[in-house]
Amino acid sequence: MLGSASSFLVSLGRLDDARVLLEFVVHRDPVNVTTLFNLGNAQRLSGRYDDAIDAYRTALSLSPDRGIVHAQIGTTLLLKGDAAGALTELKQEKSEVWQMIGLPMAYYALGRKADSDAALAALMEKYAKDGAYNIAYVYAFRSDPDKAFEWLDKAVENHDAGFSQIIGERLFQKIESDPRWLPLLRKIGKAPGQLAKIQFKMPPLPQ
Repeated sequence: MLGSASSFLVSLGRLDDARVLLEFVVHRDPVNVTTLFNLGNAQRLSGRYDDAIDAYRTALSLSPDRGIVHAQIGTTLLLKGDAAGALTELKQEKSEVWQMIGLPMAYYALGRKADSDAALAALMEKYAKDGAYNIAYVYAFRSDPDKAFEWLDKAVENHDAGFSQIIGERLFQKIESDPRWLPLLRKIGKAPGQLAKIQFKMPPLPQ
C-alpha cells in the first residue's frame, strides 16, 4: 500500500512526501531492490542527487544485473555535471532502450555532438513510438525546445506513461520557462492548479 501511495504522490509532484514514505519502507525492508530503486527516483526528482546515487548503488549491490539502474545513475550524474561518469555508467546499462536514451545526453554534455546526433537518430529509429516522452527530454537536455515540444505532443497522443513523473523531472528544466510548458501541463492534467485540487492524505506510518 505504501509503495502505491508513494507512486501516486510522485504523480502529484509531492516528491518530499513520496520520499518520506519510501525511506520508511526501506528502513523496514532494506533489501527490497524495487523500493530502493523507487527511492532513488524520488530523491533524483527532488534534487537529492547524492542520496539518489547511494540508493541506486545499494540496489545494484543487491541485484547487479537489474536493468535501468546504471542508466538512472548516469542520468543523475549528468544532472550533477559529471558527463564522463555518466557515460561510464551508461556503457554498463543492460537495458538497451535505457542505454539508448542516456547516450545522446551524455555525448552532448561531453561536447561530442556528432556522436550525440547519431545516438539520438538510432533511438528515434527504434523507439519513436514507445519512447516519445524520453526523446522529448533528450531534446530538452540538448537545449532544443521546439523539438522537445514536438515530441511531448507525440507523447500526449501516445498516452505515454512517462508523464506520471513529469513534475520534478529535471531533464526538462531548460524548457520549463517556455510559454508552451504550462499549456502542456494543463493538457495532461498536471498544471499546479489542477494538482492542487486533488486531495490525498498521507497514510499514517506504523510505529
